[in-house]
Amino acid sequence: MKLRLKALLVLVSLFLTAPSAFASSGPISLNMDVPAGQWKAARLRNLPKDAVVAVQIESNGGILVGLLDSTGQGKPDTSRPLFAGRVEKRLSFSVTVAEAGDHYLVLDNRKGSEARAVSVHLHAARSSADQLDAANKMMRVFELQLSRIFVFDPFPIGITSCGTPRAFVDSAGIVLCTEYMHHLYGILENREKTLDILTFSLFHEIGRVLLSKWENPFAGNVEAVDELATVLMVMLNQKGRAEGAADYMVKNPATARSLMKLFPDDHHPLSTKRAKDVLLWANDPNRPLKWQPVLVPHMQTELLRKLKAQPTSWTDLSLVEKELAARDKKAI
Repeated sequence: MKLRLKALLVLVSLFLTAPSAFASSGPISLNMDVPAGQWKAARLRNLPKDAVVAVQIESNGGILVGLLDSTGQGKPDTSRPLFAGRVEKRLSFSVTVAEAGDHYLVLDNRKGSEARAVSVHLHAARSSADQLDAANKMMRVFELQLSRIFVFDPFPIGITSCGTPRAFVDSAGIVLCTEYMHHLYGILENREKTLDILTFSLFHEIGRVLLSKWENPFAGNVEAVDELATVLMVMLNQKGRAEGAADYMVKNPATARSLMKLFPDDHHPLSTKRAKDVLLWANDPNRPLKWQPVLVPHMQTELLRKLKAQPTSWTDLSLVEKELAARDKKAI
């Protein structure tokens, strides 16, 4: 039994592709000292229309920041900033470029009495309504595949721009934020690791929503949902993705802490502690069997018949036969 993850692969190719201005260098990191009473700007050359620019800033004190268009004379246009805010210690934001051309990230310390040491991490990725629509169509395929495995009241799985780098927005289903993908990739600078972590995040949310729809009392328990997410990934031949996400967080605790500080989401991505549990569960051959009493009653009948004919390593044959017998009796 294998659930194809083509939707996620397409999603990564659509949203983690750098525009031409950044193609050779990928995500950009800058360290800038801004003296008191002065401002500095970094020029972002030739950004295409509808590009999404994700910015992460750390400063040793308060400083103003803005992302600006350029004027006709090739200078920052201060009249209508695309973004304006203040950094005290750490700030993350994303903007969509309305017009193609040069843009400027401005650090303004003119009202400051002390110099500021600022670290900036920039990532730009192509994005458009057409690309978003294409990715969401692939997510519809993902929904259909999931519905062929389990019985549940339908819920949407989608992608949208949320305005903040959180993982998911509250909705009747699962809505992944494009900003989460941009910032995650901007920090990891590795497509496969980004895909590992995105995949686990998605399965965590799938597990949470399924348990909720099945009125399971553990739907709100993060540890139980993590365990179910791991079990589902093992059952659906995605064990390598679960291990990849967890292993990275365990081996890179500093990055894991940075990610937890950056994203205003308690569940995404994995913490180092949670990742250690995921690695244990992923390599416990009895863990999927433990969850069969929860999952079998919600499996599609066609799948149950396949499991009866060709049991897997995690199939509880007695449970499968009992559930099929109950459904056959009910159908009479």
